[in-house]
Amino acid sequence: MTPNPLFRFKLRSLLASLALVATVVVAFSAWTLESNTPAPSATEELRRHAQYLASDELTGRGVDTPGIQLAANYIAKEFVRYGLKPAGDNRGYFQGFEVAVGVDVKEPSVLALGHSLAAALREEWIPLGFSASNRAEAEVVFAGYGITAKDYDYDDYAGIDAKGKIVLVLRYEPPPRDERSPFKKFPGYSIHSALRTKANNARDHGAVGMILVDLNPSADEKTELLPTRATVWRGGNNLLAAQLKRRVAEKWLADRGISLQALKEKIDREEKPASMALDKAKVILEVTLEEVRRSTDNVAALLPGSDPTLKDEYVVIGAHYDHLGFGEFGALMPQAQGRIHHGADDNASGIAVLLDLARRLSRLQLKPARSIVFVAFSAEELGLHGSRHFVERWPALASTKAMVNLDMVGRLRDNRLTVFGARSGENLSAIVGAGARQLGLSVNESDGVGRSDHMSFYNKKIPVLHFFTGNHADYHRPSDTWDKLSIEGMNKVSDLVLATVLPIANGGETINFVSLPARQPAAEMTQRRGGSGAYLGSIPEYGVDSEGVPLAGVTENSPAARAGLRRGDVIIEFAKRKIRDIEDLTDALGGHKPGDEIEIVVKRTGEPLTFKAILSSRG
Repeated sequence: MTPNPLFRFKLRSLLASLALVATVVVAFSAWTLESNTPAPSATEELRRHAQYLASDELTGRGVDTPGIQLAANYIAKEFVRYGLKPAGDNRGYFQGFEVAVGVDVKEPSVLALGHSLAAALREEWIPLGFSASNRAEAEVVFAGYGITAKDYDYDDYAGIDAKGKIVLVLRYEPPPRDERSPFKKFPGYSIHSALRTKANNARDHGAVGMILVDLNPSADEKTELLPTRATVWRGGNNLLAAQLKRRVAEKWLADRGISLQALKEKIDREEKPASMALDKAKVILEVTLEEVRRSTDNVAALLPGSDPTLKDEYVVIGAHYDHLGFGEFGALMPQAQGRIHHGADDNASGIAVLLDLARRLSRLQLKPARSIVFVAFSAEELGLHGSRHFVERWPALASTKAMVNLDMVGRLRDNRLTVFGARSGENLSAIVGAGARQLGLSVNESDGVGRSDHMSFYNKKIPVLHFFTGNHADYHRPSDTWDKLSIEGMNKVSDLVLATVLPIANGGETINFVSLPARQPAAEMTQRRGGSGAYLGSIPEYGVDSEGVPLAGVTENSPAARAGLRRGDVIIEFAKRKIRDIEDLTDALGGHKPGDEIEIVVKRTGEPLTFKAILSSRG
């Protein structure tokens, strides 16, 4: 059927005049040409995609597992089925890149306790994945849980000198005594219990190394040592770091009349530090780590636009297809490492909806005016690497008008979902709202951007939307299986995204970019609780390997903006504390409260500049 010029003129006029409800109705009338397919067929397609991608055969789709290539091949074959054109490298569907997936422990790696024999590598001790590759021979001091919580008047480093020493610290944190306590009822949920926080705190107190001991009763002899892969984070650390089994540590300290268990019980009982220097306790700690890199692929396809002029403009629909593999990195259940993390909601659900949209849009007789690019990103779980690679190499980035991201869209409850970034483009909120009303859905529009693959586009000043159906207890656990998905809910999300994309793809007006606060989706907020609620308003440039935190921008009228920070600055110091990565900045900010005046040092065009900022509440 030949496209009706009058229809398209009316559609663009309606969008330009912001008669958005009518626009969505018109958009729906266009795709009803293909929606005569019985609903069960569409539902079965969604189920087929999700069930395969989250199956045992795909081994959790970790970048270093066989399942990642099986998933990429599956997605590419579906794009071929829909008649979409390849949009990857060399006129193919795949866009290849390399990414670091972990580290290997190499020789020499030694932990010798005093003059005794060296502890057995992997059996009695193991380097932590974020450790520096270096060697130190130094005295040891016991630094409790390795925590400094100034607002709570708790500091394990008070009264001890850690400079030039190796600190011996306990895993987790003391149990809370009351509601005022910053520590959490369950170990591992406060920012103070995070290994990166302990390591950064040790470094800030001048320590050259850290040895971690786990005295938690739930840790048994076989699972006590964390795999090195599980403790890697981007940016690493310049601190030597290792984990030592409790029986080895206790035996070594017993010769000095010291019991770690007794010290732990004293701290837990009184919620007061019991740190101390250890008499004639010297260790040799040497760690050699080698980065492990793997090749992986984004999978990209193109649906050319139908308008002679607008076809050279693009709307990107994306979702990441990688997950945690066997749970060695990013998993929330240490005891589940080695088990397949199926990642049904995160993010087989997003890929299933992406493929459903590709099918529906490709079958329209009246194709969208603008071109649609479908991208399945890899290595999102390792740090948005796939989407960053795409935006750096996509030749039509300047002509990309909007990006829609699907990450965790499989658990729709009560017809409610969250959309991040709806205010990142003029009129985006109205378009989403109109579609939601048409479909009987309730949308919570977040003030912020969130953090997923759409952030790579947002950092390039492209309006973005991130559809998200909420967090749940199976997040980053093996129990995130396909049978827990709401397939009908995914069908509704697909309807809403289609109702959103069509007005954007058909509208003659450009949606102008709007800068927003950088806030995280609920899935990440569960891992980053703690701190005092101090707010800076900086927007980090995620996925950049840099010494410091490069800024993609700052929120208007925020403390960062008022201080004079701007896009392109690299934060290297915050309140006299050196900043090497985003984790440093998160920890430093968490140690302050609204109203604090702090100095921030940034690099701008290679030169250090100092600014003063007064922190505010997150509001």
